Amino acid sequence: MLDCLVTSLQMVFDAMPSFAMAFVLLLAGKVVYDKTTPYSIDDELTEKDNAAFGVCMAGYLVGLGIALCGALFGTGLSLQEDLLTILLGGLASIVLMRLSITVNDRLILSAFSIDKEMIEDRNAGTGAVVAGGSIATGLMLNGVLTGESESVAFVVRDIVVYWLAGQALLVLGAVVFQKMTSYDMHKVIGEDDNVAAGVSFGGFLVALGIVVHAAVAGAGSVLAEELVTACVIGALGLVMLVCARIVADRGLLPGSSLSREVTQDRNLAAGLVAAASFICVALLLSAAVRGSAPPVSGDASLPPVMEEQPAYIGTGGDDI
Repeated sequence: MLDCLVTSLQMVFDAMPSFAMAFVLLLAGKVVYDKTTPYSIDDELTEKDNAAFGVCMAGYLVGLGIALCGALFGTGLSLQEDLLTILLGGLASIVLMRLSITVNDRLILSAFSIDKEMIEDRNAGTGAVVAGGSIATGLMLNGVLTGESESVAFVVRDIVVYWLAGQALLVLGAVVFQKMTSYDMHKVIGEDDNVAAGVSFGGFLVALGIVVHAAVAGAGSVLAEELVTACVIGALGLVMLVCARIVADRGLLPGSSLSREVTQDRNLAAGLVAAASFICVALLLSAAVRGSAPPVSGDASLPPVMEEQPAYIGTGGDDI
């Protein structure tokens, strides 16, 4: 028992430098966000008590935290190598997380300015969509960072390429979501300030992020094959999420139309149920995809660095 206690304490102690590096990067991500916006994050959160921006910021921090967990994957080499790996992955995550909000503004909620909606109109529905997009991007980056690249140069290339593919799937997902709803998503969220609609759409984006995470987790530098796999799983995920919307409309809310509850009644409970149905379907699909993946056989197929690690390091890398 004493040996177990000592071993556990040593494990926690050994993890502290990596944890500290990741936490510093999380704080750096908040500073980068603050410096790249025309407004003050602290003022919006404390002086103005802006709940809409609070939802957005919370989603951004959760997404960045999830991405940084991917940067922590595979540590256990020398302390210097561990910290360098976390630093490179963390800096890439900070930049790409921030760019994902620009993608959200220009391509997903393109009919209006998300900054105006959140800062001037305090539109919590818009904040929920941006939060959902941020968490989705964090999930995608987490999956990418658990992969194996051939060199440092390939690390940067692979992260950027998979991030671009993930953002493309999010934009496509926004188009699919608009097609499967009977209302104008941009009007309902942007003009009507409908929180229920924003929560429903934000949950859809999170669900899509879970699917893409499963598709890119552990991906390597063979981009053509990996991207085909990601596209196939992403397309299947979109189909399943459309089915989830039908189930939510007819099975989870049998007494009323989900669209009517969201648009006319502004029923936040209905929006939350819709978001939950999307996320549950994505979680089940993600687990099924991981469970059906062929196991790695033979040490010869593993990179040398993985051969030297305890088995648990490589077996749980694609967990969120």
